[in-house]
Amino acid sequence: MSSLQNRDFYRKVLKIGIPIALSQLISSLLSVIDTFMVSGLGDNPLAAVAIGANFGFFLIMIMFGFLSELGIFIAQYWGSKDIISIHKVFTITIIIGAIFSSVFFAIVHFNPDFIISLYNNGDNAVEQWWINYYGVRYLSIISFSYFTMTASFVIMMLMRSVERVIFPTVVSVLTVLLNTFLNYGLINGNMGFPALGVEGAAIATVISGAVGTLILILFMVFTKEEVYKVKFRRVTTITKEFIAKLAKKSLPVAINETIWELGMSAYLMAIGFISAEAIASVQISNQIMGLVWVANAGLSTACAIMIGNKLGENNLELAKQWGKKFVSLSFISGVFLGIILFMSAGPISSVFTNNSEAVRENLKLILMVFSFYVPIKFSNALQIVGTLRAGGDTRFALIAEIIPLWMVGVPLAFILSINTSLPIYVIIAIINVEEIIKFVFVLKRFFSYKWVKNLTLE
Repeated sequence: MSSLQNRDFYRKVLKIGIPIALSQLISSLLSVIDTFMVSGLGDNPLAAVAIGANFGFFLIMIMFGFLSELGIFIAQYWGSKDIISIHKVFTITIIIGAIFSSVFFAIVHFNPDFIISLYNNGDNAVEQWWINYYGVRYLSIISFSYFTMTASFVIMMLMRSVERVIFPTVVSVLTVLLNTFLNYGLINGNMGFPALGVEGAAIATVISGAVGTLILILFMVFTKEEVYKVKFRRVTTITKEFIAKLAKKSLPVAINETIWELGMSAYLMAIGFISAEAIASVQISNQIMGLVWVANAGLSTACAIMIGNKLGENNLELAKQWGKKFVSLSFISGVFLGIILFMSAGPISSVFTNNSEAVRENLKLILMVFSFYVPIKFSNALQIVGTLRAGGDTRFALIAEIIPLWMVGVPLAFILSINTSLPIYVIIAIINVEEIIKFVFVLKRFFSYKWVKNLTLE
C-alpha cells in the first residue's frame, strides 16, 4: 500500500472505529454500572438479573445476526450510491425487528418462571427460590424494552453503514447517562425515588431505552438527508428475488448468532449447576470483558463497513490489503489489552465489596484466565464479524462458529460442571479451548481470499 492509501486507511479506521468504540464503551460501562449497583443487593439478586439479561441478550444476538449482514448490503449499496436499495433493505430490517421483538416479549413477559427455571439448577433450595423470585420480577418489566431496543438497533445500523457514526454515539451516551441516573435513584431509593431493587433496574432500562429510540426516530423524521428519508411504500416494490438475495447471505449469519448465543446460554445453564456464586462471578466477569471488547467492536465494525464499501466499489485488491491490516491490528490490540486485564484483575475484583469473598476470588481468577484468550478472541471476532461477513462468506463463518462451540465447548461445560468439583475459573479455562480451534479455521479461510466478493454484482 502507498503512503497515501495508508493514511486513508487509518483515517477511516479512526473516523468509524472511535465513535463506535466510544458507543460500545458507554454501553459496556452501563452494564458494569448496572451490575455494580445490583451487586449491592447480594449474590442472589445479581444471579437473577444475570439470567434475565442473558435472555434479552439472546434477542440482541439474533437481531445482530440479521442486521450485521443486512448492514453489509447497505454499506455496499452506499459504496455504489444505490439509495433505493438501501431503503428496501432498511424496510425489511424493520419488519424483521418487529416480528422478533414481539415474539420475545410474549415468551418472556408471560412465562418468566419458565425462563428462570432453565438456568436455576443449583442444589440449594433456598437459593433457588430467591433467584426465581427476583428473576420473575425483573423479567416481567425488562421485556417491555425489547421493542425500543430493536428499533434503536435497526436505526443505528443504518446510520453506521452509511458512515454516520457520531450521532448514534451521542444518543448512546445520553441513554447511558439517563439509565445510570435512574438506576441510582430506583434501585436503592436515592434522591427521593422509591427503593425498587431489581425492578428499579428494569424500569430504568425501559425508560432510558424509550427516550433514546424516540431521539433516533425524530432525527429520521426531520433530517433532510436523502438516505434517511425512507419511503415505506416501497415495500410493494421489493421482489422475491431481492429478498432471496438478502436471505442467502443474512440467514446464515442470523443462524450463526442464534446458535452462538444458545451456546452462551448453555454455558450459563451449566454454571447454574454449581452455585449462585458461580453465576454471579461469571456475570461480573462478562461485564468487565465488555469493556475490553470496546476496542474490538470499533475495529470489527470499521472493518465490515470499510471493506464492504471497497467490495461494493469492486476494488477487490485494496479490500484484501485492508483485511490484512485489520487482522494485524486486532491481534496486537488483543495482546496489549490482555496484559492490562491480567494486571488489573485483582484491583477490579476488590471493588465488589458487597459480594461474597468467593465471588471476588472467582472474579479475579476468571479475568486472569480471559487475559490469555483475549488476542485469539479478538482475532476470531474480527474475522467473523468483519472480513468474512463483509464479503458475504457467511456459511463458512457459521460452520467455524458452531463446530468448536457445540462439539467442544458446551459438552465440556456440562461434563465439568456436573461431574467434577473443579473451580469455576479452571472450567472457564478448559472450555475456551474452542476459541483456539476456531482461530485456526478462520485464519486459514481468510488467507484463501474466498471471501473477497462484490455482493452488489452477484
